[in-house]
Amino acid sequence: MAELDRRSLLVGSGLGMAAAALTVSGAPEAAATVTAPGRSTIRIGKQLINVVDLTHELTSEFNLSPTRPRIAMDPIVGSGYNVGMNLNRLLLNEHTGTHIDAPRHFDNAGRSLGEIPISDLLVPLALFDMRARVAADPDIALMPEDVLAWEKKWGRLPAGCCVAINSGYDMIARAKAAQAGGTPVDFRKSPGFGPEVCEMLIRERDVKGVALDTGSIDRGANTPAYPVHQRWLRSGRWGIEFLTNMNDVPPSGAVLVVGAAPIKDATGIPIRAIALF
Repeated sequence: MAELDRRSLLVGSGLGMAAAALTVSGAPEAAATVTAPGRSTIRIGKQLINVVDLTHELTSEFNLSPTRPRIAMDPIVGSGYNVGMNLNRLLLNEHTGTHIDAPRHFDNAGRSLGEIPISDLLVPLALFDMRARVAADPDIALMPEDVLAWEKKWGRLPAGCCVAINSGYDMIARAKAAQAGGTPVDFRKSPGFGPEVCEMLIRERDVKGVALDTGSIDRGANTPAYPVHQRWLRSGRWGIEFLTNMNDVPPSGAVLVVGAAPIKDATGIPIRAIALF
């Protein structure tokens, strides 16, 4: 296939920005510039790509319950200790910090993290800004009519995309307040995906995954029944929770890169999520 034809194919799938940068003829110079914490630009030849890190730093602040810690790190002695080697043992709940839920999380026969193909982890990103509505109703859910309104403005959801919600949820502030009070984080007042939109995206659209900045793809009112987790993950798709820096990402035209190690039999893992546009 000719280079131009390959690029056109990627443009059609929502990956045109990355394709344009990676198919520049010859051997283009590349340079990266940090513009703000968690944000940078990369120039490849004449193409400038914006980069936004959608990942929380993984710290003890994600020990969301004082009686059920999710992360701990202990130093251990390695073979190079005498020459300055540093080595830690990491104890981790798979679903900690900015993380991915694999289908196996709610389906014993579903794909584990190690079985998700890399083609499912580099996808167009369709972003829904629900911050104003969440301020009025913290338990609001994304619904089919929201998808139709988005498509009226931006066009049909790109094939193979991730649908993401920017709710303005401040995970770190909630965690600090809970830790100060010695209580678990209360997730009951948090937005998410409604079962109705979940069914629409499965049956009527081509969507690889869903994502948001809260701790659950189910809204708080649906916890602990988890109807969206059950239906979505059992359909073979993935979910991402606890994203951040979403204010800097456009509603349409970005590409989501999901940096997830292919761990055999894992139901999830903390990830490095990056938006390119």
